[in-house]
Amino acid sequence: MRSLIAMLVAAAALGGCRGEPSKLPPVHLNPNMDTQDKYKAYGASHLFQDGRTMREPPANTVQFGLSKESDEIYRGQDEFGNFISKFPVTLDAKLMKRGQERYDIFCAPCHDKSGGGKGMVAQRPGLVPPPSFVDSTDVNGRRIINMPVGEIFNTITNGKNTMPAYRTQIPTDDRWAIIAYLRALQRGQNARLSDVPADQQGSLK
Repeated sequence: MRSLIAMLVAAAALGGCRGEPSKLPPVHLNPNMDTQDKYKAYGASHLFQDGRTMREPPANTVQFGLSKESDEIYRGQDEFGNFISKFPVTLDAKLMKRGQERYDIFCAPCHDKSGGGKGMVAQRPGLVPPPSFVDSTDVNGRRIINMPVGEIFNTITNGKNTMPAYRTQIPTDDRWAIIAYLRALQRGQNARLSDVPADQQGSLK
């Protein structure tokens, strides 16, 4: 008899947990976070004169960590908007090594590792191959050899013709490193005997 009563009590208890809808509001153990006073995006405001919740940032506000005051470093231009011809960063072996690494990753697929414009991607049918930027006997080659470093930086940043922009893929410092390595490729493939120190020219003659 007792076991029967226990079973009936258990059945009654389980019967009240079937998840049926209730007209009563849910129980909030800590309701203060649900009813906090706050503004929501695009909502109306009675505090500000224009009635808008979303406010304009103060004049000259710059997002933390994104201050780009130097036109030379971040845009490759001087204060007058002209492309710079001298590197705004220090050239050293570490920068050149980094430039070679980044060049092989981002540039060589189209421009090939020598800069001749015969990379694997450029050889696919229907694609216009990029110009060589190391061939001084070619019109485009000479143009790029004589191109200011600031203009090369602008091309990498914003793209040109079929070349896409790489500003979101290649950080600013790496773009300058790539240009430094590019200059080394141009110099190496258009070297003259006069570029070699006099005491080392004998073995090359």
